[in-house]
Amino acid sequence: MAITVPTTENYRFNTSVELTVINCGRCGGTYAINERRRAQCQEEGNGWACPYCECKWGYYGTNENARLKKELERERKRKEWAEQEALRQREQRIAAEHRERAQKAAKTRIKNRVGHGVCPCCTRTFDNLARHMASKHPDYAVATD
Repeated sequence: MAITVPTTENYRFNTSVELTVINCGRCGGTYAINERRRAQCQEEGNGWACPYCECKWGYYGTNENARLKKELERERKRKEWAEQEALRQREQRIAAEHRERAQKAAKTRIKNRVGHGVCPCCTRTFDNLARHMASKHPDYAVATD
C-alpha cells in the first residue's frame, strides 16, 4: 500500500526507541538492540546475532514457554511409552492364554483317544489298552491332573 504525501507541507514524526547496550563476549564488540526485540526474544526463547562476528546471543531455551514445552513433550513421550507397554503386556497375556488353551486342548485330545482305546505311542487301537501299555510301553507315563 502506497501513501501519497503532499510535497508542499513538511511532516514530522517523533519516535522514541529504547535501546539495550550489549557487549559481545566473543569478539568484544559493543552494539545496541531495540529493548522490545530483546524482551520478545526473552519471552519466546529466541535470540539474535552479533553484528560483528555473527555469533548467537539470546535466551535459547531459558524461558518458561520452552521449559513447559519440554515438559509437555516429556509427558507425551511417557504417555506414549506407557500405552505401548500396556499393549505389549496385553499381547503377551493373550498369547499366554492361547498357549494354555492349546495345551489343554492337546491334553483333552490325548485323554479322549486313550479313552477310546487308541495307544498314544503307536496309534493302534486295543480293547485292553492298560495291558498293552504295561507290556509294550512300560516307561511311558501320562501326567494326570
